[in-house]
Amino acid sequence: MPTAGIQDQIVDVLSEVLRVVRLSGTIHFRAEFTHPWAILSSPPALLAARLQSSEGSVTPFHVVTEGNCLVTSGALPPIHIESGDVIVFPRGDQHVMTSDPELAPVPIQDIYSKPSAEQITVVNHGGGGPPSRFICGFLHADQRFDPLLKSLPAILCVRSREDALTLETLDSTGRRVQTITHPQEKEWWQASVRYLMSETATPGPGNRAVLARLAESLFLELLRWQLQFATQGHGGGWLAGLYDPQVGPALTRLHAQPERPWTVEVLAREVGVSRAALAKRFVELVGESPIQYLAGWRMHLAQHLLQDSTLGVAEIAGRVGYDSDAAFNRAFRRVVGSPPATWRQAREEQPLAADGLPGQARQ
Repeated sequence: MPTAGIQDQIVDVLSEVLRVVRLSGTIHFRAEFTHPWAILSSPPALLAARLQSSEGSVTPFHVVTEGNCLVTSGALPPIHIESGDVIVFPRGDQHVMTSDPELAPVPIQDIYSKPSAEQITVVNHGGGGPPSRFICGFLHADQRFDPLLKSLPAILCVRSREDALTLETLDSTGRRVQTITHPQEKEWWQASVRYLMSETATPGPGNRAVLARLAESLFLELLRWQLQFATQGHGGGWLAGLYDPQVGPALTRLHAQPERPWTVEVLAREVGVSRAALAKRFVELVGESPIQYLAGWRMHLAQHLLQDSTLGVAEIAGRVGYDSDAAFNRAFRRVVGSPPATWRQAREEQPLAADGLPGQARQ
């Protein structure tokens, strides 16, 4: 188990990532599906296109307010959810939700009309039998941070019962269950989900902003629990890397001082391991070399500064580790697809909705 100081550093890195990628949430619609019913979600590319967002930066979630259903996604085994459960698909994987596994699913875009900016859309569908009701929403990130997304399971499901709160994860390696034992965490989660249900059913003033913040807070708590899971040796990737005795300190240094002219040799020396050992372990967990990771993180920082500050391109270039704005321009264009100044202007011309999402994102 990491010491308190190391734990704080890990949280700092995660907090910095979430700050830079600008996580925001919204409630998409309320659904009442009557038995028999079966719904097919939009695939990631179509979902992103409908929301006018980059593919992979949209994370759908569903809150079961009444009833139950079976959920399947790709080759993963089915998962049963019922009232009080919250299910999340971190990478936006296409999935089927149904009351009858033998029924052919209807694509959600065939029955889901354009949501209203003034109120949450209500979607009704099914054969008229017993109802199951859901709150459906999504989390949106301005930037796709692959290391975090790839380290998360395909499905996260929090099950809330009177006597227990559990986090169930499902991916190609199997199903795992973690019991949330801290009483305050359990109480907070259950109270927050109840408030989300209440505010969605009977919205008050500014409810879209309130619901957005609630969705974000619930997801952040999920990430904290998944981090705790990583300390127990479950899962891999970037989250596990934060706890690794070699990769964790390296990640902390790269995030703390991205402007430094890092080399693997210098980084390994500061971490106290050999260059070969650090390079090998870093690739094993993060999926790329330390220098490749640093280059990507610098681009995330650059986009954040271009959007959220008035700093000039040359000053931003220096802050993210480039000796000249020409080198920065080339790197930014190679990764993002357009020069920094052009990208900034396009973002400035894109209006934001009240919930902080692009105005088109609710269409």
